Amino acid sequence: MNNLKAGTYKGRATGYHDYITVDVTVDEEKIVKIDYSENETPNKGGVAVAKMVEEIIKRQSVEIDTVSGATYASEGTLRAVDYALGVARGERAPIDGEFNEDTGTIEHHFTSGTYSGNGDGYKGEINLNVTVSENKIEKIEYQGKETPDIGGKAMEDIIARVLRSQSSQIDTISGATFSSRGAQEALDYALGIARGEIDPEAEPKLEDLEPRIQFRGGSLTIEQIEAVLNTLPVEITFVGPDLRFQYFNEDHHEFHRSQASLGSHFIDCHPPHVREFVGKLAGELADGTRKSETHWFTRKDDGRKIFISYVPVFNRKGESIGFMEYVQNGTPFIETIDEPNRRGELSDPTEPNPFAREKWI
Repeated sequence: MNNLKAGTYKGRATGYHDYITVDVTVDEEKIVKIDYSENETPNKGGVAVAKMVEEIIKRQSVEIDTVSGATYASEGTLRAVDYALGVARGERAPIDGEFNEDTGTIEHHFTSGTYSGNGDGYKGEINLNVTVSENKIEKIEYQGKETPDIGGKAMEDIIARVLRSQSSQIDTISGATFSSRGAQEALDYALGIARGEIDPEAEPKLEDLEPRIQFRGGSLTIEQIEAVLNTLPVEITFVGPDLRFQYFNEDHHEFHRSQASLGSHFIDCHPPHVREFVGKLAGELADGTRKSETHWFTRKDDGRKIFISYVPVFNRKGESIGFMEYVQNGTPFIETIDEPNRRGELSDPTEPNPFAREKWI
């Protein structure tokens, strides 16, 4: 650590559930203290943040390993602390401005003007038009489709708090988590332009152009979803509620799949001698009399043990929306049953990893 200006500096970054905010106190040579606030899972993300903070102070560096099983919380902590240290070195503008002891107010370092930022809310995109003077957030105008009695009221409250406190830190409002996060995202972008840290004319990254699908555990672009499904070391087939073949992931090795089969009846996609079997299976999965099914066989050509599982798929209301077939090469797992644990030891990167589908054929 060097070139630090003594003081306390704020940093903020996204974790797994919400934003992680840190107040990093430094002297001219080292990190003295890190206070933090987070809304992570208590027994995982919250523990990870505490461990990361302790390790950063101990090593006096943000170049440390993340906590296993809590990657988002760990990386969010590192980014937040790194931002605060950038402010301490004079490389970045303070997120919440600087406190003026003479006037008792927070002063910012903006280029006067009105700037727009967008974020993902509960009902869709949240747009904030943020008007600033050189030292102050003057006005915030909201456009969006949030629920009037929850998200809409939350936005009014958020805007009032930001203007009153002159802080860009938005606390998550109970019952309006998505609206709060979307507002934070939009405000950060608009003020980033005002500070000169974001170039709105810069060529956008592909992931910023693609629509994002929001899940309970985060969001992914269409490209990322497809890449994740195709990277899984299993062959996936999804059959809709009408028993029509609807989807398969690519790069199959055990069973041939083709786009010509899409839309065909599940039973018709099988050879005649097993149609009675798969018809009974599909019917029982559909009406709920069977919870799942797994069978397996051994390849005659190379002795690999192939496992095929069928599981029904339900929506959030518990309604059946079809079923999934997934195929796994179980041989690598069978072959390691009697072997001792191997953790903390890297394999040879030049050798194919049989568990990750690198060598199925």
